[in-house]
This record gives sequence, structure tokens and C-alpha cells, in this order.
Amino acid sequence: MAFLMRMLLRKQDAGIFIGSVLCWLLLSCGFSFGVESDINCLKSIKASLQDTLGYLNSSWDFNNNTEGFICNFLGIECWHPHESKVLNIKLSDLGLKGSFPRGVENCTSLTGLDLSSNQLNGPLPTDIDKIITFITSLDLSSNSFTGQIPMKLSNCSYLNVLKLDNNKFSGIIPPELGQLTRIKTFSVANNQLSGQVPTFSNNASITADSYANNPGLCGGPLKQCQGSAKKSNSVVIVGAGVGGATFAALIVVIGLFFFMRRVSARKKEEDPEGNKWAKSFKKTKG
Repeated sequence: MAFLMRMLLRKQDAGIFIGSVLCWLLLSCGFSFGVESDINCLKSIKASLQDTLGYLNSSWDFNNNTEGFICNFLGIECWHPHESKVLNIKLSDLGLKGSFPRGVENCTSLTGLDLSSNQLNGPLPTDIDKIITFITSLDLSSNSFTGQIPMKLSNCSYLNVLKLDNNKFSGIIPPELGQLTRIKTFSVANNQLSGQVPTFSNNASITADSYANNPGLCGGPLKQCQGSAKKSNSVVIVGAGVGGATFAALIVVIGLFFFMRRVSARKKEEDPEGNKWAKSFKKTKG
């Protein structure tokens, strides 16, 4: 009996040991993948952008193999200083040239991206929601981005800050952006946009300044859109017509009522006895 108990305990200990080893391996693989992914993210960003002032070339040295080394890079904030998981990328005003860096998608824990005041150009990726899924703050202001604002930005539901001002965006602002219920700061000023502005729910902080210097924009805190004004005028005209017709019909009915009363009164004055003489004549004849 004692022998059997010892065997069972040994098997139990072995199971616990094996389970612990497997758990450690899984965590290690996950951590290594996360670190490797974020390192590749920054490598891709550096490779895709022209570093005209040499800031990235002097700061982003990937030959260092110490834990968390990328957290010391210029413009990089990590979740923890000794863990290579990128929290924010802040590369504002560094003289960078090129298009939007798709390599950002490899920074899987990224919550903030600031590429403002550079010389970036071209359209934004149409599938941008797949690249910056968990972003809460996106600042692409003061660049030379062109084309339309991607509709799929509306899928980035964690966005609190979206700054696209001082670029060359054209076309309409996707109305779907109104679905960004967490948005607090929104600016598309100084672009070439037109059409109706989105309606943001539960947000009073987005004023006309957010849309400044886009002469083609209307609605919301701006002037009323012409289509809406025409529709509104048509409704007013139709309403006035229906109201006028109803009022005229009422006047006619009232007029007829008083006319009929007057005719009836006049008949009584002309024949105060009514038709009694006809009845008496009929009796006499009978």
C-alpha cells in the first residue's frame, strides 16, 4: 500500500513538473514573439522612412541585444523599461520623409502614434484599422498626406484623439467616423475636404475650429448644407401650402354654415306660419 502511494506521489510530482515546464515554455515563447515582433516593427519603420536629419540612424541601434534595449530609442515608450513592448511611438518633427509606415502593425501593443510635423505623403492605407487596431491617439497633423480619409478609421474604436489637420486630404469626411464614441479631440482643419461633417454622439468639444479652412464643409457646427437647406425650405413650403388649404376650407365651411342659417331665417320671415295653410287646404279638399 505504501509502495503504491509513493508511486502515485511520484507520478503527481512528475505531472506538476512537466506542467510547469510547459507553462514556462509557452510564456517564454509568447514573450520572445512579442519582443521580436516589436523589434521588427521598429526595424521596418526605420527602413521605410527617409531619415533626412539622421535622428533615427544615430539613436536606433539594433546591434544591442540587452533586454529592453529598444525602450531607450528616441521617441519610443515601452510598457515597462526592461521589456521590449512598445507603448507609444512619438516621432514628431524629425524631418522624416516617405509614406505611412505599415510596419507599425508589428507593434501589437501600441496605443499611441505621433508622426506629426514631418514630410510624410501619399494616401493612408485603406485597411488602416488592421494596422493600428488598439490605438487611442493618432496624430498625423502637419504632413502632406493626400487622398481620402479612410472610412475604416471608424473601426479603431479606442480612438480618443484623431488629428489629421494641415495635410492635403480631399473628398468627404466619412460619416462613419461619428461611430467613434470615445473621441475627445478631432481635427481636420486646413485640408481640401468637402461635404457634410460627421455627427459625433455625446461630444460637445468638437467645434468649428476642428474643420477650419475647408470651404467645402458644412453641417454640424458649420453653416447648413445647401441640400439640407433646400429640403428644409421644401418642407416649409409644402407645410405652408397644406396649412393654407386647410384654413381656406375651414373658412368656406363656416361661410356656408352662416349662409344656410341666414336663408333659413329669411324663409321663416316670409312665411311665419310655415306650411300650415297647405295642410289646412289639404284637409278642406279631403
